Amino acid sequence: MDSVDQFAAEAERFAQWASHGTAHGEAGVTEALVRLTHLYVTALDLPPAWDQSLTDEPDAACVADDEWQAIAARCAGLPFDTYGEVFDPLRIPPEEPVIGMLSDDIADIYRDVVTGLRAYHAGRRAQAVWEWRFNFNVHWGKHATGAIRALHCWLASRSGSASGSNKR
Repeated sequence: MDSVDQFAAEAERFAQWASHGTAHGEAGVTEALVRLTHLYVTALDLPPAWDQSLTDEPDAACVADDEWQAIAARCAGLPFDTYGEVFDPLRIPPEEPVIGMLSDDIADIYRDVVTGLRAYHAGRRAQAVWEWRFNFNVHWGKHATGAIRALHCWLASRSGSASGSNKR
């Protein structure tokens, strides 16, 4: 299985998880963290986004707003939605923190990944790779890393409380 097929398989697992249910509480956070990190790691191995054959390809079938909203609503089972983050960590001195939302992160990732998955299932492999890799670089990769950090910090704070430490 090459890197594109591996990503498609991981994208399928992510899409199933996002659209058909998640666990609640700590188990839900762990599940979200596993799905997002696996998706992120497999995206790193995707080939470059552009292929000359794409000039004559139709656009991929995008995820509609109502489907996006349904995915965002499914995130209600997670124990938190909003978190603080620095939008551009490469800016020194850092800019003011902003509010991130897991529901927005997961739904945006879903939109970008499933749009590519639809092209992949339609036999348009180059279009799928373009959707996945381009949007990973400019959009969903940022959502994934913000969500991964927030989920990790939440889990770490839980294990810290269990051992008697309240540090954050």
